[in-house]
Amino acid sequence: MTTSNTLWESNYELAILSLKSKFVQGLKNGNLPKNIFQEYVAQDYFFLESFSRAYGLAISKSKDKNSIKVLKQLFDGVSEELILHETYAKEWDIDLTNNYIKSVTQNYTDFLDEVSKKQSAVEIMFAMTPCMRLYSWIGKALSNNTLNNPYKEWIITYSDASFDNLARSLENLIDSSKEVYDIKQANYLYKRAMELELDFFNAYSNYL
Repeated sequence: MTTSNTLWESNYELAILSLKSKFVQGLKNGNLPKNIFQEYVAQDYFFLESFSRAYGLAISKSKDKNSIKVLKQLFDGVSEELILHETYAKEWDIDLTNNYIKSVTQNYTDFLDEVSKKQSAVEIMFAMTPCMRLYSWIGKALSNNTLNNPYKEWIITYSDASFDNLARSLENLIDSSKEVYDIKQANYLYKRAMELELDFFNAYSNYL
């Protein structure tokens, strides 16, 4: 089994908890309150900005041309996702100019910023991959629930093969990396990212 598969399987229970969160189930059923989705999109924008910075630092620390090329493509993918969120903001009346970061978001971005500044390129990938794989996996799990669903655009985006390919590209870089790393540290970074993602979903699950 590859390193990326081992890490995913080792943290699969956290993925299940994210899928079962009231927020994700609200997306699935289409009954998530509009104001909750508005808050989520506004906060997710901060995370995507942090994600783009992490890609930039991973690129600067990479030692082979293929990694730099793939990470650049992934960086461009995040840029497109930021544009998608700006589109959401217009469609859902979200004012991103009057936005402030909340603690649950700050916890996640602080973790990613610290790892990307202090750790190696492959360790940055261990901290970034969980989000990519989790969103793709959740999107596929919800893909049969788009009919008359107000959140179908979100579901379609993350269930699409193109997003899965982005996640797989990052996993492939991990699996082909020649950098020396500690597998226990790799699992710590991966697990912590999964825990923070679950915290993020749970923060938007407290509604009637």
